[in-house]
This record gives sequence, structure tokens and C-alpha cells, in this order.
Amino acid sequence: MGFQTLFFIFGFFPLVFISQYFFKDIKKRNIGLVIFSLIFYGWANLSHIGVLLLSIAWNYLTGLVMEQSEKKKTILTSGIVVDLLVLMAFKYTHFFFGIQPTSIPIGLSFFTFSEISYLMDVYTKRSLASHDLLNYTLYVSYFGKISMGPIVPYHKMVDACNDRTILLSNMGKGSILFLKGLIKKVVLADSLALAFQSLQATSSFWGAWLLTFTYTLQIYFDFSGYSDMAIGLSEMLGFHIEPNFRHPYIASSIQDFWRRWHISLSTWFRDYLYIPLGGNRSHYIRNIGIVWFCTGLWHGANWTFIVWGLYYGALILFEHYYMKPVLKNHPLGSHIYTFVLVMIGWVFFFSPNLSQAFRILALMIPFGHTTWITGMDAFIFHSHWILYVASFFFMLPFWDHIEHVCIHRYSTWWMIGLYGLSFLLCICMMVGSTYQTFLYAAF
Repeated sequence: MGFQTLFFIFGFFPLVFISQYFFKDIKKRNIGLVIFSLIFYGWANLSHIGVLLLSIAWNYLTGLVMEQSEKKKTILTSGIVVDLLVLMAFKYTHFFFGIQPTSIPIGLSFFTFSEISYLMDVYTKRSLASHDLLNYTLYVSYFGKISMGPIVPYHKMVDACNDRTILLSNMGKGSILFLKGLIKKVVLADSLALAFQSLQATSSFWGAWLLTFTYTLQIYFDFSGYSDMAIGLSEMLGFHIEPNFRHPYIASSIQDFWRRWHISLSTWFRDYLYIPLGGNRSHYIRNIGIVWFCTGLWHGANWTFIVWGLYYGALILFEHYYMKPVLKNHPLGSHIYTFVLVMIGWVFFFSPNLSQAFRILALMIPFGHTTWITGMDAFIFHSHWILYVASFFFMLPFWDHIEHVCIHRYSTWWMIGLYGLSFLLCICMMVGSTYQTFLYAAF
């Protein structure tokens, strides 16, 4: 069940919201939300609920034992090892051992990282161990974040699990944010997906760049769209989750890009792996290598993801030692440099294997080509140029400024009317188009 489906928008979420609104007792709210979350999670495969509940039980008990024990580090290690073994059994056995699992539980990588962050928080005393199994189950299983994040640390969500208020102001803010995400996904990302599929077999220089540019836009609107929807519906239910994207394609360096892209994952690796390894205080190059190898591997059991991760690790090291003065003195050039390198990185990300990735990269080099552009490439660009222009415009902060001006200088009814029409457009497109899953559902 995806956030962008008609059933979720007109059936599932209204039932969730009504139950949360009319239940004033926090325990009844949490019971209802856990039930709805388990229904949401088991919608595609009921057997996955068992994996989720066993994981919840293991980490809940590990946290309680660790809080009382003198051997906290040993218990923490055993807890994390079991979590990672479960993750490996479902996601990486084919990569390492050639054994294909029957199916991978939805959101396994996301809720595993949430539970590891909980154990780390208890170990470092950032949070107390949860003594309320219901609240802990809600933290892990909450449908607004379990399938594709954001990865919210326990210490940032525990207060809302214990007590939260549904306010009209939060409902308005959350519904607008949800609608923005829906527009990004249905209007932009799904349309870009069709163009990307049409360009897959390109064999020209400009076709390869257009293919990569299309995916660059698609994955941003797809994943940031999902994140906006998740944060928006959470806001309506009384959970305040921090933004997961901050216009990443205006970044002025690779490091800046990762402060803006999938912020919850970047923060998780910083707080729970990079800093415990020593951060930039000791073994800086080693720490960067480990973090980015793990970042690539987290995304998938494929050499393309590992190379993608190491690619970013190498770029961050290169910037750290050689590029800082250059990027600082050339603001426009730094933005172009970052955007082009990010585009190149996406080639590894969307390619099914390394040979295909290097085939596309070879086409992107402006030397030794017999074909610069094909008729099909030109046709696809010509038939989608309005989509490309609109996507490029909305990936920049321009719309935020326009929205701010309209709300503060003119009547808010203009924006309400515009978003209302946009919602109708989304519904029409959802009714008349083929269902497109979120890209990050694969991770």
C-alpha cells in the first residue's frame, strides 16, 4: 500500500485520522495506530509482520537488559550483531553466498537502522530504555516511516509516542506538505519515469546525458515526494519529523549535497558510525572509506551501489584535501561541479550492473562518437521539454519563495485554490495512469 494510491488517500488514512482524532486517551491512540501500522505493513505480505514483531521484541528486551547490566558494551554488540544478521539473511545472502531469499520484508533496512539507533541511544544514555512495549512498537512500526523512512532516532520520537496533540494548524501544514509530495510523485516523478524508460536503449552522447539528467530529476522528485508525504501525514497525526531534503541540487560541494539529500540517513551514519569510529579526529581516511562503503552497501546488494558509495567517499576526500579553496572562490562553478558529479554518480545507482554503468559513462565522454544524438533521443526531449523545464524549476527554491510571497502579501486563498486544483490533477492522473512504485521501496 503506497501513500500515492487512491485507497490510501480516500480509505486508509481518513480512517487512521478519524480514530486518532476521536481517541483522546494516548494509550487508545497508540493501540489504534499500532494496529493500523501493522495492517499497512502486512498489506503486501502478511508473513513480514512476523519478522517485524520478532525484531521489535528482540531490541526491546535487549534495551531493558542493557540498562540493568554492567556489561553494556557486550549486550549492545550482541543486539546489533543479531539485527545485522537478520538484515544480511534477507538482503545480502544472494550477494555473498548466492542464496536467493523468498522475499525481503518491506522497509527492513530502514527499521533495522531505527532499532540500532535505539540501542546506541540507550548505551550512550541519550535515551532511557523503553519500559512500554506498546510505545516502542509504535516507534518502530509507525506506518508513516517504516517503509522508506525518514529514519527518526528514538530520542526524537519518544515524546510524541508518550503524548501528542492533533491541532488544526498542524492539520493545515501537514496536508499542504502531503499534497506537495503527491504532486512531486504523481505529476513529475512518474512522468519522468516514462521518459527514463524510453531512453534506456540510447546509444548517443546527448542521449546518455539526457538519460542521466532524467533519472537525476526523477529520483529527487520520487524520494523527496515520498518524504514530504510521510512528514506531512505525520504532522497531521501529531508527530513532528524534520525535513529529509533541502534542495540538494543547489549544493555547492559534495559534502554540502549530503547535508541536503536523504538527511536522516546521512545523520544516522554520522552519529552512529562515523563519530564512534573516531570522526575526523583520528583515521579520517579510513573512517570515510568505511562509512561510504556501508552507505553504498545499505542501498543494495550490488557492486553498482558499492562503487556508488566509494565514489562519494573518494570525492569527499578529494574535496577535503584539495578543493576547498577552489570551491569557495568560484560559487557558480562549485554548483555546476557538484551537480555534474552527482549526475555521474546516479549512473552507477540506476544501472543494473557495472558493465552497463560504464557503457553509459563511455557514451557521456565527448570523444570518439559516431552518434551524437539519435532521432529517438530528439523526439523524447521534444515531447517532454515542458516537463524538463518544470522539473528543473521545481527542484530549485523558486517555488518556496513564490509561495512565501503569495501567503504573506496576498490572500492564502490563492494558494489553497492552486493546491486544490493540483490535487484534482493528481487524482485524474492516478486514475488514468499505470501504478508507479516509489524508487526507494527497493531499499
